[in-house]
Parts: sequence; structure tokens; C-alpha cells
Amino acid sequence: MTCQAAAARERSCVHRLARDAGISQATGYRYLHEGITVLAGKAPDSLDVLDRCQGERMTHLVLDGTLIETDRCRCP
Repeated sequence: MTCQAAAARERSCVHRLARDAGISQATGYRYLHEGITVLAGKAPDSLDVLDRCQGERMTHLVLDGTLIETDRCRCP
């Protein structure tokens, strides 16, 4: 999926949700961004996550907010 297709899909989704909720598309986007802000505020600080990973001796970390432990490979 291209970036343009993904953006069109997102707009369509917000448009439909707003329509079904009986609110304007602009209000739907405002609510979407308010929700994202609340979720971002609850996310742990990056340095805290790195400290936690080091303390738990994790060997891999995906920096999109997801912690993944694996035993697939290890470099000396």
C-alpha cells in the first residue's frame, strides 16, 4: 500500500466514524488527535525503557514503543 493510499484510507475511516457518530469530520480528527495525545502521555520515557531493557538483559529492542525479547541470535 502506498503512502497516498494509506492516507486516503485513514481519511475515509475518520470520515465514516465521524458521520456515524453524528459529528463533523473536523471534530472527528480533533478527537483522534486528542486520543493520540492522551496515549502518548501515558507512554514511558525512552531512557526509562532503555534502563529497564538493560536491567532485564534484553538483547533486542524495537524503537517504535514495542519491547520484544528474543533468543534468535546473540553477538559476543
